[in-house]
Amino acid sequence: MATAAESSQPILRKLSTAQSWTEAERVHVLWPPAPETHHIISSEPGDLLDINAVVLPLDENLETRLDAARRLWRALNGRPLGTRYGSLPQQTRLKHILTLRTFDGRHQRAPYRRLAEELLSREPIAARDWRDHHLRHKVRAILRRADRLVAGGYRDLLVYPQSRHRSSAS
Repeated sequence: MATAAESSQPILRKLSTAQSWTEAERVHVLWPPAPETHHIISSEPGDLLDINAVVLPLDENLETRLDAARRLWRALNGRPLGTRYGSLPQQTRLKHILTLRTFDGRHQRAPYRRLAEELLSREPIAARDWRDHHLRHKVRAILRRADRLVAGGYRDLLVYPQSRHRSSAS
């Protein structure tokens, strides 16, 4: 059976490219594996590279912290990092891009019909058809969503998939 010192040796070698400094009685380490940089903070100023446990607070961000620890472990072991917890799905990202483009168009005083033609339709919309056109209602719905995002709803994207409005009782 390997001792803790023996089992930490691979980690020691893998973190040899890390940069470290001490600030406010804590040791900070930046370890840049392939596409990302991991920021490790230790309250024990001893041998930081003798890592054999991760302590995570049981708070509302536990899932995000667990994913960060998982990704660090995978990087230390030369495995692909996988998708990040909380990454917006492609469809949601495209919806937000469309929402912000529509908002920008309205901010530039573009008529709703032109927004619909440019962003949602492949063909021009005749003026006589615009009053009852389904894209008219869609543009208005997108702009309502944009107003909610700009009024502070964008903050929910920072903590996705959790919501700032989630109650602790649920």
